Amino acid sequence: MMEEEQEMTAQQTGQPSQRTQQTDEAMQEQDTAPPGFITPRRPAMHLPKLRWQLILAISVFYFGLSFQGTALGLIILPSQVLKMVGDVQKGEALAFVLIPGAFASLLANPFFGMLSDQMRGRLAAWGRRRPYILAGTLVSAGGLIWMAMARDIASLAVANVLVQLASNAAQAPFHALLPDLVPQEQRGLVSGVMGLLTVSGTIGGAIIAGLFLDATQPPAMYQRGLWLAYGISIAVLVACMLITIVSVRERMTASARIAAPEAERAVAIPSLTVQRRSRPWLTRSTLLNIVGTLAIAGVAWAAMTVWNGLHLTGLQISGDGKQVILEVIATIGILRLFDFHPRRDPDFAWVLLTRLVMMLGISTIQTFLFFYMRDAVGTPHPEQQTTNFVIIISLTSLISALGAGWLSDHYGRKRMVYISGGLMAMVSLIFIVTHALPMVLAAGGLFGLGYGAYLCVDWALVADVLPSQQDFARDMGVWNIANALPRVIAPVVAGPLIDTFARLHQPVLGF
Repeated sequence: MMEEEQEMTAQQTGQPSQRTQQTDEAMQEQDTAPPGFITPRRPAMHLPKLRWQLILAISVFYFGLSFQGTALGLIILPSQVLKMVGDVQKGEALAFVLIPGAFASLLANPFFGMLSDQMRGRLAAWGRRRPYILAGTLVSAGGLIWMAMARDIASLAVANVLVQLASNAAQAPFHALLPDLVPQEQRGLVSGVMGLLTVSGTIGGAIIAGLFLDATQPPAMYQRGLWLAYGISIAVLVACMLITIVSVRERMTASARIAAPEAERAVAIPSLTVQRRSRPWLTRSTLLNIVGTLAIAGVAWAAMTVWNGLHLTGLQISGDGKQVILEVIATIGILRLFDFHPRRDPDFAWVLLTRLVMMLGISTIQTFLFFYMRDAVGTPHPEQQTTNFVIIISLTSLISALGAGWLSDHYGRKRMVYISGGLMAMVSLIFIVTHALPMVLAAGGLFGLGYGAYLCVDWALVADVLPSQQDFARDMGVWNIANALPRVIAPVVAGPLIDTFARLHQPVLGF
């Protein structure tokens, strides 16, 4: 009663309440850290434990995302590109389609995450995350229809950019739901469920795409299968999205509970609202960062152009190589733009770096797995064998995903990361030693054990080390750059290698 009277008195006098002052002190303590030291842990916030029904309802969108991403990235796009350009240029053509979309996702993920964190007004009453999840998924579905209609590589690449922009507009706010809703003691378990549904989506997407697509079919029959594969992917994605946004209640999330004192202060001190609205997003430091990044990119482009013009060593930097170098420079600028400071937040920086390196290895294999089955293994139906490989990976991932998540809650996250990374690294060695189909498929089982464990544990690990409780979606978007950047680099490194050795009639050496 006494606390409530103090609240009422504070509101009448225009002074901030004791509860508001305590919140301010906690947030100031959270946001200040000496340079070079680990950021102080976020203020403890109790979140209620989630029931199994809600965990499944929230996580099911991962099934839809994985279903669509696997079908598109592993089978539909490589098959579509092969049908368009033929055998000799398939690697470079696939890189041309994938790289702009991957770069679009680099910026889109943290940008839309930041917008989600800062959402105010009437839409915020419906939630900070759900409007973006809904709109992003619907626009992504439209982009997938455009991709199905594409008749040349250029239009396919542009449509893929739209899909990546829209998909990341939905994914960044959705990824924030894990730290936003799930108490720390349940994060390993919930990550395991998310990993389980991600793996299940991978199985479904691979089966559907492999079932309906065969590049050896006549054009009319192939086009019908293509439409079926795209159509089913869209239907699954939209259905899972609807289940998630209907089930989630954002009023009790961590970010909503942090926003409540802000609204209270705005009522008590109206000038705070004016200050928040008048504060420009394009600050002097932001402008300097943008100008500096553009200047460095310009100098790098000029240096590469001069190098190619001088012909000093006979080594030329390809157009794709230039693009990757410029995009890496842009990525560093994007990280700084969205308040990424490794010295201030070293735990978060290490998780991001290790995720980037791990996903670079995975993406290099995953992007060209279809072509590996066709050229190195020599299977006459690469769509089907790629599907079989993915199914084997997914089934063994199911074994490890949920168990590793539970184990990480009890024995620590890092131990699971070490074990899972070691298992996946062994698969690359097997791919070098043998190209026999049974051994390759068996290696897929070993890879799945590591992949399932890594996938679920890494989500829980990053949720534990996010720098700011006010910017979950933005920081999860920054972390997701570690997923997107490898998809820029891998095609440029591997695509030309594959095509070069294919022209020399030694395709196995490229892989």
